[in-house]
Amino acid sequence: MMINKRLINTVRESKKYIAGNAICQWVSLAANITMMGAIAGMLQGLFDGSAGEAQIALTALITAVAVVVRFVCATTASRMGYLSSKAVK
Repeated sequence: MMINKRLINTVRESKKYIAGNAICQWVSLAANITMMGAIAGMLQGLFDGSAGEAQIALTALITAVAVVVRFVCATTASRMGYLSSKAVK
């Protein structure tokens, strides 16, 4: 998505919503990276034969938390986009 700088300067109150949207997307990306790293580590452990129940449970916990964080961030980013466009209109 391209950002129209002239439009942002025209509607200054939308800046906070745009910043909130970007922050939510970054947090969602970090949660996704963490989740994929945990899953990759567990798969490596399963391949090596060194993965135990504790590692599988930890991976499940990390995945569940990451999914919740991603859901909240996606919902919040959508709301920020709506509020930003509402401020412009």
